[in-house]
Amino acid sequence: MPICLGIETSCDDTSVSLVTDKAEVLFLKNQSQDDIHQKYGGIVPELASRNHGYYLLPIIEEALKVVPKEQIDVIGVTNRPGLLGALLVGCVTAKTLSMVWDKPLIGVNHIEAHLFSSYLWSQKSQHTFKPLKFPSLSLVVSGGHSSLFYVKGVGDSILLGSTLDDAAGEALDKFAKLLGFPWPGGPHIDSYSQKLNFQKNTLFSKIKTEDLDFSFSGIKSAGRRLLSKKSKEWIQENLPEICASYQEVIVDHLLEKLKGAFNKYPSDRILIGGGVSANTCLRSKIEKWAKSAQVECFYPEKVYCTDNAAMVAFTGLHYFLKGQSSSLDIPCVPHHTEKDFFSS
Repeated sequence: MPICLGIETSCDDTSVSLVTDKAEVLFLKNQSQDDIHQKYGGIVPELASRNHGYYLLPIIEEALKVVPKEQIDVIGVTNRPGLLGALLVGCVTAKTLSMVWDKPLIGVNHIEAHLFSSYLWSQKSQHTFKPLKFPSLSLVVSGGHSSLFYVKGVGDSILLGSTLDDAAGEALDKFAKLLGFPWPGGPHIDSYSQKLNFQKNTLFSKIKTEDLDFSFSGIKSAGRRLLSKKSKEWIQENLPEICASYQEVIVDHLLEKLKGAFNKYPSDRILIGGGVSANTCLRSKIEKWAKSAQVECFYPEKVYCTDNAAMVAFTGLHYFLKGQSSSLDIPCVPHHTEKDFFSS
């Protein structure tokens, strides 16, 4: 049973995991930094990097109590994309362990890892093992990315569309900040949206873009304009409707593009990943459509929605099983377009 030790430090969560080739998560610990960054209303890169250095080794020591290093076959680490300082902490640690333990190293694009996060399961979860099936369509929606992929295999995906400006999660978090919600604010918008029997959006216009690309800067600006025109009393009285209307525009835009991708690239399986995949409105609407289209639709358990080392370990392990590995001089790449890392 091949096992990969995964390390994820691309942003503000320090994560370590042990995963088998059957996607079983033997160990996962995510150390959140939300309390540290909340007072700044967003992530401070220097603080994130410093705290990764503080948390990472103790978590790895915990993992080794579950599976000793002698039983670990390969080390997978996120080396792109992300905050440069944060990526460096994880990569330097992984490279050092690779040399000391004499284990192969795999650098992982964590956006690709999100493509396979819905396969992850553990003995404590309700999910069970599902074999990989290709081709499939995948929608990755997070605070930094909104992308559609046609997935032909591990390391073999076609980018069908991506955001032209802001990501869906960023649009939710920034609007939530304007509403006075704590950071990260997306889940608060989702929670308030469920406080009424929402019928129809009357506050915001539908988003329109060409092809399969996304755009969320317009809805973010529309949200700011609405709040600037209304009194604080009106906003508080209508908070659930404001949240539900704003959220629905974003969700409908995502669903429209997913349907468009499905029409061009029919597939038996849809995979949803990224932090926004936990959004209840998004799940509900996609599930309803998938049922009518008679297509399988898989979501990650919520613990695997945001950046985590389990998805990194699972992806890295499959590269290893294909006979691939990375050299010790793999770079950390903070910014990219997905086209740089997937086949066309």
